[in-house]
Amino acid sequence: MFARLFALPSTLFICLLLLLPMASAQAVGLPSLLGSSSKTQPEATEPLGQSLDEVIKSLENDQQRTKLLADLKKLRDATKKAQPPVEEGVLGLIGGTLSTLEKQFSGADSPITRWSDEFDLAKEEFSSLMLPASEWLPIIFGFAVVLMLWSLLAAALIWLSHRLRMRFGLTEELPQHPRTWDLVRFALRKLGPWLIALVITVYMSYALPPSLGKYLAMVLAYALVVGTCFSAVCVIAFSLLDGPHRHRALYILRHQAFRPLWLIGSFAAFGEALNDPRLVASLGIHLAHATATVANVLAALFTGLFILRFRRPIAHLIRNQPLSRRLTRRALSDTIEILGTFWYLPALVLVGISLFATFVSAGDTSTALRQALICTVLLVVCMVINGLVRRHSLKPQRGAKRHALYSERLKSFCYTLVHLAIWLAFIELGLRVWGMSLIRFTEGEGHDVSVKLFSLAGTLIFAWLIWILSDTAVHHALTRSRKGLANARAQTMMPLIRNVLFVAIFIIALIVALANMGMNVTPLLAGAGVIGLAIGFGAQSLVADLITGLFIIIEDSLAIDDYVDVGGHLGTVEGLTIRTVRLRDIDGIVHTIPFSEIKSIKNYSREFGYAIFRVAVPYNMEIDEAIKLMRDVGQKIRNDPLQRRNIWSPLEIQGVESFESGSAILRARFKTAPIKQWEVSRAFNLLLKRHMDEAGLDLATPRMSVQVITPAGGTEKD
Repeated sequence: MFARLFALPSTLFICLLLLLPMASAQAVGLPSLLGSSSKTQPEATEPLGQSLDEVIKSLENDQQRTKLLADLKKLRDATKKAQPPVEEGVLGLIGGTLSTLEKQFSGADSPITRWSDEFDLAKEEFSSLMLPASEWLPIIFGFAVVLMLWSLLAAALIWLSHRLRMRFGLTEELPQHPRTWDLVRFALRKLGPWLIALVITVYMSYALPPSLGKYLAMVLAYALVVGTCFSAVCVIAFSLLDGPHRHRALYILRHQAFRPLWLIGSFAAFGEALNDPRLVASLGIHLAHATATVANVLAALFTGLFILRFRRPIAHLIRNQPLSRRLTRRALSDTIEILGTFWYLPALVLVGISLFATFVSAGDTSTALRQALICTVLLVVCMVINGLVRRHSLKPQRGAKRHALYSERLKSFCYTLVHLAIWLAFIELGLRVWGMSLIRFTEGEGHDVSVKLFSLAGTLIFAWLIWILSDTAVHHALTRSRKGLANARAQTMMPLIRNVLFVAIFIIALIVALANMGMNVTPLLAGAGVIGLAIGFGAQSLVADLITGLFIIIEDSLAIDDYVDVGGHLGTVEGLTIRTVRLRDIDGIVHTIPFSEIKSIKNYSREFGYAIFRVAVPYNMEIDEAIKLMRDVGQKIRNDPLQRRNIWSPLEIQGVESFESGSAILRARFKTAPIKQWEVSRAFNLLLKRHMDEAGLDLATPRMSVQVITPAGGTEKD
């Protein structure tokens, strides 16, 4: 570029400009200094004359003069770029912004002036369309024939669809829980007759001569059909949000929102169709643009009215989430709650910004309002497609599969990727509406950045897939015993193994992602190794807790919901971490015990238990009668509907265990379900006491022999 800037003509011209003051200075100063002008004057004027001759020749040639002018402009631009930018403070920036706004909104370039000129020119073009009545008749005739033909065809098709619906007993409105076929039938019923009639009318209108009336009728029919299509798609989008406690909001939107949405879509389509070249040539550029802008503004105003009128039903649809999501995803539910409460505020702001941009961009046929309306339509279509995909993903699978857990989670993963692809397509189309594109960015200046971002996204998706497969494998292995039922060990080990797997996969994915993005991960790995070694030496008690807890969990010594005696504390296991066990005793006190302090474990919850009975036989009751009474009580309690599931064996009489206070102690036991031995013992003792009361027997009491010595020397024994 610089070789072209300093080409011969431009160089001569610049040298001329530089030599002019020097030449005049020489002409004045040299004679006085040297005392002779006759010798120096020719030497100074001869090269100057040659330069002037060359410049005159360059200026006389049109091509050289144009090239010289272009080179001078490039030199000026290069000089401006070479100058350092002037730093402005905050006040300077505010002042510059206000000055720019003042220039933009005042003078001949202001939006008010431009709109006034636009409407004046449109008025002139409208006046030029005022033809004599004889010339208006073909226009009116073409307009009326096209509209009449379209209306009659649509009415005939509507009557035919009504007869078919009555013949097959189909409902006119959407049911409360519409299926996919119901939604398709609703769209066909609303749109089908008008669209088919429009297609037939377009083909039949070729028989009519070209006229402004025919074009206006076709544009009007097109706008009405697009409005019907837009309203039907929006109603289908609302219907896809069906769920518990949403029926009233859906009923309002289905029965009251169709006509406002039809107006919005019709005005937007009418404004877009007026940019057709044939209509622009017939109406005039300014009249077509002004009419299209008015139609777009009306569409925006009706959009604002629709937002204000239906803000509460739509907010109810957004806020009302399933119970499972509210319980498991509290942060997401709170965010959706806030979004549903104030959703209409950003929507109204968007409408206001579009109107303001339309006002500022007067004379621009590609206004921000049309772009915003197109983006809104794309958003609605994206929501409909996502709703259909979600509806398809929620369909139950038919038949039991061997690996149903894998297929369910992989199906959810695939549908999530489909949702992501749909949203990416919407973003790409929306950016193309505004003149931008992600694809062009990745192919151009952002190629390197896009490659790194794609590698990062691919790493995260692959890590997510590995996490799903490994987590499902662990869940499948731990939650299925020989009988196919979940056990307590799975509840104990599942959180620990899942956390370890998640941390490991996350760290590996992070290192791979950083390496793909060009970062040197060797110092990170070395630093992680040094930190791990330091932690191992400095936190020996923590390491001891981890190792001991790992062996306790692997050996299955205790699990969640077990009733154990650990470290002198008796209670139910409520939680296990990689370092501690948490117990809750019978008084409700929670004890947190490190694994390294556990020396022995007494577990009362494994496989089975024994309910032990020690019954003191009254002294006036035979042993055999007492044994028979205990057997009867044991048989009755085994037949008790509340206790028979807890008792796993007949009453086992182990005989006389000992003697206490003159009474024989009979020992017996039941084999019971785990942790049910104390409940069975209490029920047996209660039933035994009732039987003894019915037989008139008292419980065994301690006996004492008293010997009284009388004064006569005799004794009496009691």
